[in-house]
Amino acid sequence: RMAACPCQGWQLSLLPAILLSLRSPPSAPEPVTSQDAALLAGVSEDILCFSRSFEDLTCFWDEEERTTGVCHFYYWYSRDMPTACVVSTWHHGAGGKRHVCVFPSQDVRLFTQLHLRVLDATTNQTKYWRELSVDAVGLIAPPANITARWAGAAGQLCVSWQPPLADFLNFFLYEVQCCPASSPGMLCSTTLNPSGQHPGDPSIQSTASSHTPRAGAASPAVGQRLVQANTWVVLRDLQPGVRYHIQVRSKPDGTSMDGVWGPWSQAVAAETPHSSGDIGLCCSTPDLRHVRCEWSWDPAEPHSSHQLFYRPPPSGAGTREDAWQQCEEVSRGAQGTHACTFQPRAGSAISVLVNVTRTHVLPTLSYFKEPFWLHQAVLTEAPQLVQATVSQGRLSLQWLPPLEVLAEQLDYQVRYAMENSHDWKVLQVPRAARKEVLDLRPGTRYHAQVRAQPSGPWYQGSWSAWSKPVVVDAMADAGKGQGRGGGCGQRSHTADGRRRRFQRSSSDAGWLIPSVTVVPLLFSAVLLGLRCTFPSLYSNVKQKLWPPVPDLHRALGNFLQESSKHGQASAFDKQPPEEAVLPCLLEVLPGPRREAGPPPEHAGSRLSSTDIANQSYLLMSGWEPRGATTAPTPP
Repeated sequence: RMAACPCQGWQLSLLPAILLSLRSPPSAPEPVTSQDAALLAGVSEDILCFSRSFEDLTCFWDEEERTTGVCHFYYWYSRDMPTACVVSTWHHGAGGKRHVCVFPSQDVRLFTQLHLRVLDATTNQTKYWRELSVDAVGLIAPPANITARWAGAAGQLCVSWQPPLADFLNFFLYEVQCCPASSPGMLCSTTLNPSGQHPGDPSIQSTASSHTPRAGAASPAVGQRLVQANTWVVLRDLQPGVRYHIQVRSKPDGTSMDGVWGPWSQAVAAETPHSSGDIGLCCSTPDLRHVRCEWSWDPAEPHSSHQLFYRPPPSGAGTREDAWQQCEEVSRGAQGTHACTFQPRAGSAISVLVNVTRTHVLPTLSYFKEPFWLHQAVLTEAPQLVQATVSQGRLSLQWLPPLEVLAEQLDYQVRYAMENSHDWKVLQVPRAARKEVLDLRPGTRYHAQVRAQPSGPWYQGSWSAWSKPVVVDAMADAGKGQGRGGGCGQRSHTADGRRRRFQRSSSDAGWLIPSVTVVPLLFSAVLLGLRCTFPSLYSNVKQKLWPPVPDLHRALGNFLQESSKHGQASAFDKQPPEEAVLPCLLEVLPGPRREAGPPPEHAGSRLSSTDIANQSYLLMSGWEPRGATTAPTPP
């Protein structure tokens, strides 16, 4: 407390200043705005202070309107005598008043501890107090000269600005707020400036920054990052063809200087290019040197102006206008189609931008196609069919590749259909093939075509157009014919000669069919006349043409009877004569003596009943199997 610090004479000398502080000059601007107070609302101090340039300092405290009494405000640095500040009082809100002290510039020091006291003039006791450093209470104005433009890539805008304080270029963080202009009430996406890329050529910035958040920074939310500050940022993942309003604010980085986020800047507008798919923009190379881009536009706007720009590899830092080259050969086709052909620099990616300016309508519409490589956008001409022949119901096609340098990396498809039919049959041909054989239905006319697509390890692209159709006829009689039509290179007189040969063959076939039908009828009529008129001659002719067939039953009768007798005689044999009897090995053992057993004559009767003719061995009397139980031998 400072109850005895100021002496009585010093207090009397401050009386004029106190009296002047009771009313604020009506023409002076308010030193603390409601926006300043809102930005400092998160600071938990009774006395709130801020510095706009680190060369000034403003402190204030709020009280209710009904609060009475006079307060004195003192400040001093370490080892200095207290100094009274001239306090002005301002009304704010409903029933509130704000006491403000603006420090003289000579009393503003950085990196030095500052002591603040508010004394009640009646009780001479401390009402509020605080200790701070001027370099830690920054409330910085927004950046200056904010510009926003397209970054040269899909869904990206480049925003740049100048630091708010020229004496402190590298002591700030910047926060960028981007909102669609058509939806002001929509939640804005906010990002903190990612550093690490130079904005000199923003058209090539297509990768996200890899900077990590500073230590001690707040946890990043969705779309927010706290990083080391630079004076530019690339906004990514924006919607194509949308106009955005962009704002920027600044804050001391907390390393040398600290403070709170300052107010937002005035909004600047920028629009992302539309997608190339909106106008069907397609680019390809037919010869690996030139690029042809085609797009379509509303035929109802025939007076619109179209410009195509392409970007070669950047040779160094430059602006967007320096980096893009204009295609001079823009042509207009039927039904609102446009095309332009240019020759880019080899060995690099190519970006394409189409600007369309409509009559009496602003602004100019831009359509952007993302970068592509020349060897990945190949669209060749159709292959050239050089031969189409039909032999034995099979069509043989031969063609030449559209680009010889791509011959080993081209896939082919062949399609064919009967004449006046849209039911095409498509066949995939092995890579690098130059011919194919198709099975045709005889007597039918076919149309056949071929197309190519690069799909090798290096060259890739789209299917070419189908070649000119070749017309082939499959002959009905011999299954042979010749192909004709566009794309095969036959001369007109060759086709006429082939047509005349086909007509002659058709007339020959017309005479052959009646001949085959009438000749058998005539032959049958002649034979019938001979039988009726000359029976003997008919018999001789019949004998010559159809000799008598021998009677099989009479010729084979004796053989069948002998075979049947032989079969009956051999039916009594149980074993066929031709079967060989396999020998068996027997072990003959002496028969043991028994006390009881059948007499020898009974055994002999059993043996005599055995069919010797059909056995290969004889059983001896008195034999028993090995291992049988025997009676003891008498002594």
